[in-house]
Amino acid sequence: MNGEINKAALLEITKKLLKADTDLSFLLKLREDDLKTLVGCIRARLDQLGKQNNS
Repeated sequence: MNGEINKAALLEITKKLLKADTDLSFLLKLREDDLKTLVGCIRARLDQLGKQNNS
């Protein structure tokens, strides 16, 4: 493997970040790049919220 992550793995990361038991399989319709962008945005927002709560 060359360090790339597949769409199924990105979906699992998204579910964990959102702490969601909801079926998010509709996200697999997104292009892989779009799914990576979504995961990055969620992570950034959670980091931002974490920093606000620690202030």
